[in-house]
Amino acid sequence: MKAIVSSTGKSVDDTISTVFGRTEFYLLVDTEDFTSESFDNPAVNQSSGAGIEAAQFVLKKNPGSVISSSIGPNAYEVLSAGSVPCYTATGGTVRETVEAFNRGELPMMGAANADSHSGMAGNSSRFSENTGDSESELEMLSAKLRDLRGQIAAILQQLDRIKGE
Repeated sequence: MKAIVSSTGKSVDDTISTVFGRTEFYLLVDTEDFTSESFDNPAVNQSSGAGIEAAQFVLKKNPGSVISSSIGPNAYEVLSAGSVPCYTATGGTVRETVEAFNRGELPMMGAANADSHSGMAGNSSRFSENTGDSESELEMLSAKLRDLRGQIAAILQQLDRIKGE
């Protein structure tokens, strides 16, 4: 199967991106042999509608699934309409995430796990901890908090699954 993974770089050894619609890169990864093809996100600098444009771009690549840390409601709606299941990544590299996907450890999203426009500040890994602008810093910290909440929820699901085995 081929999966689209939001990434901070063009290699499976790069880190998973914290956002979907405004991630810099998408990797189309073969989940069996980890070969990949990278694509620049055409929506990364959109003033609005990035999630929708990014999801439409991703659908044209015909993935069997999408893996990302967070997907907003507009992008999720487009991906769902395209019958592409979405899975929540919990951090690490693209390779580590696909390995976790192969083991069945990534939870499938039943709905968007990010608020509308949560990626407006872009991928928070590109920003320093103190931007000097309180509003930008608040947006960045809020996005990080949402990411952490998603990661905690995914970890709790994995723990429940392991305890149930």
